[in-house]
Amino acid sequence: MGLIAAGGVSRTFVARMPVLLARMGPVKAASFRVARRIANTLRAGEAVMNYAALAKCDLIWIAVPDAGLDRVSRDLAAATPLTGKIVVLCGSSRDSFWPGPLLAGGARVATLNCVEESNERLFVAEGDPDAMRALVRVIADEKRKLIQLRAASKALYLSGVHLATHLLLPWIAASVESLRDAGLSRVEATRVANALGGRALRSYAKAGPKAWSPTAADRLRLSIARDLDTIRGVDPRLAALYADGVEQALRYFES
Repeated sequence: MGLIAAGGVSRTFVARMPVLLARMGPVKAASFRVARRIANTLRAGEAVMNYAALAKCDLIWIAVPDAGLDRVSRDLAAATPLTGKIVVLCGSSRDSFWPGPLLAGGARVATLNCVEESNERLFVAEGDPDAMRALVRVIADEKRKLIQLRAASKALYLSGVHLATHLLLPWIAASVESLRDAGLSRVEATRVANALGGRALRSYAKAGPKAWSPTAADRLRLSIARDLDTIRGVDPRLAALYADGVEQALRYFES
């Protein structure tokens, strides 16, 4: 196996996969000095000066930020025959169908991402069938679990992640602040929001879309008609978020 990495690779899951590291050969980076530092930090592989040294590798791991992926792919394809080689993009937001030098050069591409909050025990991957078979073996050897995504479905996976994290945060914040404006302490408001949010998630896990009920829709419509002006008088931003949330929920579940 070969590795193309950037200086921050020690912060990625690659640095904590002992079976993978034990099989590591050439390590390439932006410079030989950086490659040698990476190999020393990982205690694996051997720093090389050029991409041609990766020609002997059947499986090549790329662990660089997405901003550097185009350059790395061009340089690798220019220096190394890629036909039939397996290339794994680690932690990238791109999918395996990303049109670039890797696919054009005949590489079998897959992407591998660690599921957040899984303590690096759960991974998702998608890509070429041969590349996926290789990943299944590697992750099994590492005693971790791999979920295979549909090919080229990375955008859907990432949207699910963002909806449950970054995009959910405004609604969590609005819930807590609304409860605080009603008189609860921060601790009390956070506890209530956590309990209600957990119940909603458990309900959806059990019933799917049926967790949304016509009764809930009626209560939300009544609340907007009756309470929105009062909420707006206290916090216009909260009122706007609340109204938009009700509208989006009704559209999503009742369209």
